[in-house]
Amino acid sequence: MKLRATSYRKLVIWFSILWAGARIQAQEFQADITVDASSLTSSNISVFKTLQNDLTSFVNSKRWTKKIFKENEKIKVIFYFVVKNYENNKFKCELNVSVLRPVYGSGYETPLFTISDKNIEFEYQQYQALEFNPGNLESNLTATVAFYLYMALGYTFDSFKFNAGKEYFDMAQNIQQTAASSGMQGWEKTNDFFSKAKWVEQLLSGSNIMFHKAIYTYHRFGLDFMSENLTTGKTNLIRGIQYLTKLNKSNADFIIKLFFDTKSDEIVNVLKEGPRTTNQRNIKKILMNLAPMYSVKWNEIP
Repeated sequence: MKLRATSYRKLVIWFSILWAGARIQAQEFQADITVDASSLTSSNISVFKTLQNDLTSFVNSKRWTKKIFKENEKIKVIFYFVVKNYENNKFKCELNVSVLRPVYGSGYETPLFTISDKNIEFEYQQYQALEFNPGNLESNLTATVAFYLYMALGYTFDSFKFNAGKEYFDMAQNIQQTAASSGMQGWEKTNDFFSKAKWVEQLLSGSNIMFHKAIYTYHRFGLDFMSENLTTGKTNLIRGIQYLTKLNKSNADFIIKLFFDTKSDEIVNVLKEGPRTTNQRNIKKILMNLAPMYSVKWNEIP
């Protein structure tokens, strides 16, 4: 991952403007949405294209916060719906969501999370208006999309300021709880390893505050510093990972696994590049303990 030099002052200015207020308003997301129904033999092919276009407009045209975003500061979110069944305006889908954040001083975009939601069900009639009201959820489709957008905002703001994503995780949890109480499919708290309820609950748990410090340190002082000083950036990135060791794995199992599912390739690429740092000696042991499923990758680290 090659990083080009830039002024750190520009990052500070951008970050300050983002937090300044809401007098200049612009949409927050640059969403790329695909509705893939290629496995179906439905004759109504146009409904899938219409849904794709309607969702793209719904996400990109609506304002989701009161923060200021310039055009080049919009959060990139990728929604990929794989339609498994469609009948009488009822959809069953698998949804894959990825959120990308720019690394300052480079053309590189780092993934904040990439997740697969295996069982999404909703109703959609072609050309119907897509609406979202957090206090009165009428559509499982828009509730699901809004949930992931607020999670994207939470991770993004966390990566720029310590625990700054909390208000957005709160909003995501409100959607989850409202949808669950309304009996919508896919929102209830289960014993499965992944559930929306478990994910947001772990993010908001006071015992997992060091996870937010890890996200902040890894991105803000790790990746974002590498164009100024590669060694300092790598040292801080490793420090961010080390904060994860302070979590109780039984209470943070999902958010830790999601972090490494998303970041494993990036971590290896960063640590293989440039000079070794003083805190790099023990990082392989730490990574093996935190994410043993990626032991083959960790062994690539010098």
